[in-house]
Amino acid sequence: MNRTFPFFIETSSLQGLLLREFRAALMNRYFQVFAALSLLGGISATFFSENVEAIGFFIVQIALFLVSLFALLAGVSSAQAEREEWQLMFSQPVPRAAYVIGKFIAYLSIFTAVLVLLFLPALFSGAPLQRVAILYFQTLLLASSFLALGLAAGFLARDRTQALIIGATAWLFLLFGTDLIGLFAARLELVQKIPDLWVSTLMLNPLDAFRIHALFALEQIPAEAANKTPLANWWITHAGLWFGAIAALWSVSLIALAVFRLNKLEE
Repeated sequence: MNRTFPFFIETSSLQGLLLREFRAALMNRYFQVFAALSLLGGISATFFSENVEAIGFFIVQIALFLVSLFALLAGVSSAQAEREEWQLMFSQPVPRAAYVIGKFIAYLSIFTAVLVLLFLPALFSGAPLQRVAILYFQTLLLASSFLALGLAAGFLARDRTQALIIGATAWLFLLFGTDLIGLFAARLELVQKIPDLWVSTLMLNPLDAFRIHALFALEQIPAEAANKTPLANWWITHAGLWFGAIAALWSVSLIALAVFRLNKLEE
């Protein structure tokens, strides 16, 4: 007799679901391309950087553009890949939330392994292990945020094209949009009087939170630059803790949104 979890979910059903998602993730073309690009990016960072410090800065740029984008695309692809089979899946003795959470766990686990290809060359080049490890885990947190964003976009959309448009628009807005808005808003007298208002928008953006934390951690920005406002000073003092919190908040919120959307779909 199979053990059961609360709500009478069969253990064997959950195990089968996770194995199914792992197999699907391994066959996802975005992951295959991402694995090759990660290795190429890691090698390029080692060979084309002038010193060990520059390698970290190179990897930060790869994480901002490449890791976030491919995590998003993988999430969208996973959510939309089985759209025609949703009715069959919903008839199984597994709650719909398990499909979303199962996809997230499976894909994030594979990201955990694939990202090693990006950071391993840096270790062979003599980069400090502690610094590389911290940047690795921060990049993994960034990937989890955009994987969750991709899943949410994939389940919210009616088809793959719409899902890609929603996901790409959100990615571009987070990458460039909030900074542009802040740049123009900084010219307003009200914002100039309340500089922490602009700082708070950066803090809530996972890409900006990752970028600022990484650059300060790599000493690419002098610490004195954060002393202009109390909020900025607090942020930089607790940059790692804050980024971990904001990445977790984005991931949990977007997964919850995807679950809510899936539960609202007609049988």
